Amino acid sequence: MKKTILSLILASTVSLAISQSEKVPEIQSEVKNVTVYMDAAMITRSAKFEIKQGKSEVKFVNLSPFIDPKTIQVKTDNGIMVEAVNHIQNFLQVQNKSDELANLQKQLKEVEKQITLQNTNLSAINEELQFLKDNRIMSGKNEALSVQSLKDASAFYSTRTKELMLKTIDINDQIEQLQNKQQNIRQQISAISTKRDYPSGEILVNFESQRTVTTEVKLSYLVNNAGWLPMYDIRADALDKPLTLVYKASIKQNTKIDWQNIKLNLSNAEPNTSGVAPVLKTYFLNYNTIPPRYNRKISRITGTVTDSQGEPLPGASVLVDETTIGTTTNVDGKYSINIPPDAKNLNFSFVGFKTQTIPIYTSVINATMEEETLQLQEVVVTALYDEAEAPSRSKKAYAPSRTPKVTSGLVAQEGIVQKQTNVEFNVTKPYSIKSENKPTLVELLTYEIPADYNYYCVPKIDKGAFLMATIPNWEMYNLLDGEANVFFENTYIGSTLLDTRTAEDTLKLSLGIDRSISIKREKLKDYTTKQFIGSNKEETRSWKITVKNNKNQDINLTLLDQIPVSTLEEIEVKIIETTGAKINNDTGEVCWKSTVKAGETKEFTLTYSVKYPKNKHLIIE
Repeated sequence: MKKTILSLILASTVSLAISQSEKVPEIQSEVKNVTVYMDAAMITRSAKFEIKQGKSEVKFVNLSPFIDPKTIQVKTDNGIMVEAVNHIQNFLQVQNKSDELANLQKQLKEVEKQITLQNTNLSAINEELQFLKDNRIMSGKNEALSVQSLKDASAFYSTRTKELMLKTIDINDQIEQLQNKQQNIRQQISAISTKRDYPSGEILVNFESQRTVTTEVKLSYLVNNAGWLPMYDIRADALDKPLTLVYKASIKQNTKIDWQNIKLNLSNAEPNTSGVAPVLKTYFLNYNTIPPRYNRKISRITGTVTDSQGEPLPGASVLVDETTIGTTTNVDGKYSINIPPDAKNLNFSFVGFKTQTIPIYTSVINATMEEETLQLQEVVVTALYDEAEAPSRSKKAYAPSRTPKVTSGLVAQEGIVQKQTNVEFNVTKPYSIKSENKPTLVELLTYEIPADYNYYCVPKIDKGAFLMATIPNWEMYNLLDGEANVFFENTYIGSTLLDTRTAEDTLKLSLGIDRSISIKREKLKDYTTKQFIGSNKEETRSWKITVKNNKNQDINLTLLDQIPVSTLEEIEVKIIETTGAKINNDTGEVCWKSTVKAGETKEFTLTYSVKYPKNKHLIIE
């Protein structure tokens, strides 16, 4: 019997030793380099460890749960062969929560405990109040109470009831304060994390080596819960000085892994965008078909992004489809974004939720996001990928015609790399970005750009004088579509769009309305007449536009108005006076280009007549 027990113990010991010897070594690696794309990031990690002779297997642990298995690359030297790469998600080991998040959750638990305690005290007081109310009658049928006893009982009841009511008020105030604190903590938790725990990413690598050697192994892969958006500050100090353009990057990552002191690169490539060229479909014309409409006038959209429970999602991404124009929601899940005239859809995305695309049809668009379900998966990669760039589609890539003037920033001019299909910005200093779902603003570089300034006004629509900056050779600045804050003469004017998609030889930037230019458009009644000539009648309209330059310097002004364009031979439009304007007979556009001196007032007159049959009715402005 003893021999049998001893044999079992020895067998178990041997089995345990074999099991421990076969345990796959776990490798801790560090993030060394990150290339952030518009909607993803390529992570490069490094680790130095011993690889044994023959066949061996190691496991890279504590990785992001959002790895794209198709993009995994493992690189080493010293004649070591990588036989296979397996990607798994370990649901038994969730990502460690940050100290800030753990502390907030601890605070939330304590506040909820205090709320429960105060509610218990409130219930006890309500029970005592009810008890006092039920026992106010203190005399029996055969027993009478003295006057003094009644006075004493009444005083006790009144005093105790008052004490309890005051306690109730105090406790309700404390509960309200605790509930406000609870709401604030919940919002802060929501701002730095999602509601769920995520599995830890792991990558198993099989090696074959001719000898035991200590070597460095580099591991790279693509993750989707990261990206950046271009943003700009445009400053114009005076009309006779160059334009200052501050090129910024709003970087956001929620990969569940902090990036500490990493080499940071930014690329305008989009690995998640299809590179398949579009194909035209036959346009069948029929009486029942409706031609495209282009009269949408929405220029800015606001809204709220929430989850399926109606809770706001702070830090959610809102992107204009097929552009780099985007923003993120604030702590209340609200957003506001400028959109170009041809925008069709908004894309909403948030870590752990399904991406949603909503057509632009109104100026207020709210989005309700649905959670994604992460499933346990193991992906076997049987061949390594070449060291090629992730598939991408760039918005634009240009070869500069001359070197632009860079005055400051974290990216040197030589750090801007022009590739075949995209542009890459290499940040010169190590950078740290936490995985907390908050945008990190990085000032890439500051350009000093020669620009031509011109004021533009269409007083028939808007009497404001818009300052326009025209930038020649704009391609050399590697600009992307994005929102820009405008400062003129050290004053914040507002926001505008930098839209490079429709620009040709020059890029035009609207720098907002200059209130020091006053413009007035009025109808001259003395010249507005109607008379009958034979079988026709003729109506005359006359408009006077007055421009006053209140600035202390001269300005160049482009002023637009219009005359009607006849579509019938029987309707004749005749131009009487335009004060030297150029007329586009096809569109009816009237254009004045003039220099208005400092303090000068100029007048522009537009007079025209319309002749048409007197038995017809025509609406003339």
